[in-house]
Amino acid sequence: MAESPPVDQELLRQLAQGNETAFRALYERYQGPLYRFALHMSGNSATAEEVTQEVFMLLIKNPQGYEPEKGSIAGYLFGTARNLTRRITQRSQRDLSMDEECDVEGAAFASNLDILEELSNAELLDVLRKAVLALPEQYREVVVLCDLEELSYADAAVLLECAPGTVASRLHRARTMLRTKLSVQKCLKSIHNPKAV
Repeated sequence: MAESPPVDQELLRQLAQGNETAFRALYERYQGPLYRFALHMSGNSATAEEVTQEVFMLLIKNPQGYEPEKGSIAGYLFGTARNLTRRITQRSQRDLSMDEECDVEGAAFASNLDILEELSNAELLDVLRKAVLALPEQYREVVVLCDLEELSYADAAVLLECAPGTVASRLHRARTMLRTKLSVQKCLKSIHNPKAV
């Protein structure tokens, strides 16, 4: 992501000249990934819609705000979405604590359970979404970027302004936290529904 594809650069140049078709092409290219990123980071579809709309409004108002020496256009758009999502999330104080449902003794017991065994796809997606939302922001970001948006460590590092090794280490820690969280969920489900074991 260090350098923008030539097509993105050309579209941004045309957008700066007022070309609506260029804007539409950039919008179609990045709207979905930006929306998903904001949705996974906030857990709220209204926030994701607001962030996505605001990113493109800022791009229309100031296409010269993008500085090529700082990274790619995609990195610029995701960085803007990241900052807007943070601001909105902090304002609404919707961050969840990872410790809310964590039980250390239960985690040790649950580590041997197959957490996917009894969950339907809908249940699994809901539990996974809640577990990702419960991660602290720095871990949630790497999960969303690397696991959900399938960016490389290098691309995520550019966007997050850190080293690829830092991304790898945060992702490893985030996956461990998710495994623990999901194991505890499975354990809690087994306690509430003995037939699930």
